Amino acid sequence: MNKDIECILFDLDGTFADTSKDMCDALNTILTEKKFINVCCNELKLHISKGAVGIIDYASKVNGRPIDSSSIRADFLQEYSINTFVHTKMVDGISKLLGYIKKNNIKWGIVTNKHSKYVNKILEGLTIARDVKYLVTGDMLKETKPNPEGLLKAIDMAEVTAENTVYIGDDERDILAGKNSGMLTVAADFGFIGPDKDIHSWNADVNINKPTDLIKILSL
Repeated sequence: MNKDIECILFDLDGTFADTSKDMCDALNTILTEKKFINVCCNELKLHISKGAVGIIDYASKVNGRPIDSSSIRADFLQEYSINTFVHTKMVDGISKLLGYIKKNNIKWGIVTNKHSKYVNKILEGLTIARDVKYLVTGDMLKETKPNPEGLLKAIDMAEVTAENTVYIGDDERDILAGKNSGMLTVAADFGFIGPDKDIHSWNADVNINKPTDLIKILSL
């Protein structure tokens, strides 16, 4: 990998933080209220990259009948906004990777399609809100990933070049956004990836099984 890496940007859900349990609990709370069958959290995490509508579509399949996303989406998001940071935690290995990044004076940030009202609560809960100098959330953008707008905004904030920036994510949209922006791309095989997805088909520059693998690659 390029030895002149100036900046590393992360996707949030599944890549930087495991947000799945809180999202699942929020959804199941509303499903119970509406007399629907609850979903399995381990299965739900594989649909989180699709956003609220995708999550509710999965709940429809579990229930074997349609669930009108317009009728429960607002309730789900409201419940999630109240309990955004209960079980959420940093993905194992991210803390060590951040230590390496800081030690080597590499800039870093987060680019996510998630709304800032949830992102800010998560970063505050992880006690790293002040450390994230370059943060781009979905509500800051006209077009979200796979459009490169968010990534280009982040490198503009960081005053770095795309060719010297790495973007790491656990969804094909992340890799497409990275490629569309001219960045080096890293597919996070440890994220919210279902068995039906072949990350090799995404053609990322690098695939890693855990965050600390990136330290080894950057050290080559």
